[in-house]
Amino acid sequence: MRNTIKWNEEWEFYKGNLPEAEAVWERVALPHTWNATDGQDGGSDYYQGEAWYRKCFVREPEWRQVYLRFGAVSKSAKVWCNGSPVGEHRGGFSAFTLDLTPYLRDGENEIRVCADNNNEQAIYPRQADFTFFGGIYRDVELLIFAEDAHFDVERFGTDAVFVTPSAGDGHVEIETFVTGGDAVYAEIFDAEGTCAAKSGRIEIGPAGESVRLALDVQKVHRWNGCADPYLYRAALCLCKGDAVMDRICVDFGFREYSVSAAEGFFLNGVSYPLHGVCRHQDRENMGWAITEREHLTDMALIREIGANTIRLAHYQQAPFFYDLCDRNGMVVWAEIPFISVYDAREEADENLRQQLRELILQNYNHPSICFWGIANELGIGGESEAMYAILRELHRTAKELDPTRLTAIANVGMTQTDSALFHISDLTSYNEYMGWYEGTADDHGAFCDERHGQMPDVPLAISEYGAESILRWHSAEPKVKDYTEEYQALVHEKAYAAFEKRPYLWATWLWNMFDFAADARDEGGCKGRNNKGLVTFDRAMKKQAFYFYKACWSAEPFVYLCGKRFTKRAGHTVDIRVYSNRACVELWVNGRYAGRREGARVFAFKGIELDRPLNEIVAKTPDGCTDMLILEQVEQFPEEYTYKEEKQVAGAVAQWFAKISGSGAQVPKEIVVREGYLSVDDSMEDIFRYPEGRQAVQELIAAPLALANPAMAERLSGGGALTFTAVWHHINRMLPDEVYYLLNERLNQIKK
Repeated sequence: MRNTIKWNEEWEFYKGNLPEAEAVWERVALPHTWNATDGQDGGSDYYQGEAWYRKCFVREPEWRQVYLRFGAVSKSAKVWCNGSPVGEHRGGFSAFTLDLTPYLRDGENEIRVCADNNNEQAIYPRQADFTFFGGIYRDVELLIFAEDAHFDVERFGTDAVFVTPSAGDGHVEIETFVTGGDAVYAEIFDAEGTCAAKSGRIEIGPAGESVRLALDVQKVHRWNGCADPYLYRAALCLCKGDAVMDRICVDFGFREYSVSAAEGFFLNGVSYPLHGVCRHQDRENMGWAITEREHLTDMALIREIGANTIRLAHYQQAPFFYDLCDRNGMVVWAEIPFISVYDAREEADENLRQQLRELILQNYNHPSICFWGIANELGIGGESEAMYAILRELHRTAKELDPTRLTAIANVGMTQTDSALFHISDLTSYNEYMGWYEGTADDHGAFCDERHGQMPDVPLAISEYGAESILRWHSAEPKVKDYTEEYQALVHEKAYAAFEKRPYLWATWLWNMFDFAADARDEGGCKGRNNKGLVTFDRAMKKQAFYFYKACWSAEPFVYLCGKRFTKRAGHTVDIRVYSNRACVELWVNGRYAGRREGARVFAFKGIELDRPLNEIVAKTPDGCTDMLILEQVEQFPEEYTYKEEKQVAGAVAQWFAKISGSGAQVPKEIVVREGYLSVDDSMEDIFRYPEGRQAVQELIAAPLALANPAMAERLSGGGALTFTAVWHHINRMLPDEVYYLLNERLNQIKK
């Protein structure tokens, strides 16, 4: 039987190229990353290059065969044993296993690992909005066998056991690969440990061929999402004569699902609207080098808001977290890091093939996984026939390896629906940021309807949406890019209300459950971080929007008074916002009854009088939920709550703009909406109804845009249901902000 040893302790580390003999090594424990600090502090200057790990150990006499399994090394790894090269792996998110046996000697042995997160390698991701942490950041194990018969532990980082259940009739097909031995048999146990099925002994064929077993489970208990995530266990035994040489246990579940372009997602034949979150794996001051404890905390927070699905973006995540998804009933989108840009090098294509194969085979048995994601936001880097070709190949590979699951692509909001990107995978989705990068918070519904109307037969989801918030910024009148908790919550309130009314959306995933590291960012007064999370990077603070979703999805009774960090209020009256999953909320102010509101999720109490320096606000529900807030009355709105942005426009863009506007042009600095007149908040269709409106768009936007992107300019001329503000997000990187304001000024002169 195998002996698995956790091999995380007593490693030594050296950051830099091949160390000299006199180099000083640092003692470390795994998981480990060298970017835990510089990968989150901003400046886009974290160390990306080689670093070295080494470990010495003594081989025991009974160790006949020894394998070394790495959970993940970013982005590439080369491994030596006693100075001899053992193997290498290219890809920072999947496991790989190496056979140490031929390189071991009696007595002391040394392992050296060169890890490299240099971004010039033909390894995905190449460009993305997050930090690529380097290091051996998942567990390392020694797999030790006293005999030469065992399951094939070198097969793409797996234990080579692949279980395919059929929920309809309880039939189970198991495929496995072995090294040595005479026969294999399998047993299936239910959640109570009772044997539900057993196969006969299947003789092993020629070396390299798979062994296939078939079993039938009676009265199948289905894995049914969060309500009933029921799991079975398959136990496979490899025999040599009458002796069992190796044994592997695999959890799996019976479930059926389908997706309709008109009616959304169905689980086990029942409509099951998917609403949930995206998740990055890093943690403040830890990077990707997290442990089971951090995974458990993340899952507990996701469960608290009542999500029933997780998009594990943008890469393969830890096996332990997929296990948690199985046990907690989460429907999962798992994906490879084919993000933003296409690298035309053949070795980069090969890296995509490898990463997809590893993602699927290493996670094949998880009932939680329903979707294999093969790409994210590739339209950012432009589209090409070569890119389409590799995507089609990835789709075919996924279907060959796993015909039971569906493939998906997440597209950036600017991608037009006539793009091939919407017709390669089984499913499609949009990452849209109405109310933040594009449009207004009221545009989510129009965006979805327009896209769905253009491709009604293609299942459509929203794979990202949201807005940034930083805990110290607040406003009673929140607006776009003020980075307040209140504005983030407003965007989510309006987005989810729009999505809920559109059952054709097969899923929605908000971006993001947690703040995460993006070392190139410097936004909202916070460097090195994407702050779109519902929970802070350290998981210590839940933002206001967290409680909105708890009100939407959670069954556990609660009430939450908004404004826990917005406690200083100017004026004698304030508006109070309450979230709850109860149908009624009552409010007390300084012990006085202030009213009752009935409804769902969001309960607004307007014009609440503050008559003391410190005012006690209490919200209650009839079934006993209570929350309390102290508001301090101040004379003026505190400047400490307001983020002041200093906008800078690149020189080249400013020079181009000067040619359009003339050197003496006075550029307005805010959007004015005149009643009865056009503005950028009108739809393109409405603007184009007026010749002067079409002419303004042509002169200020389409003509200069045609110099940089003719195809985009041509699409712009087609009008559409989106507001110009929504369209602006897709083109604003190619044009200066000033033209947006100038166009609005022109439109303000056109009477409807």
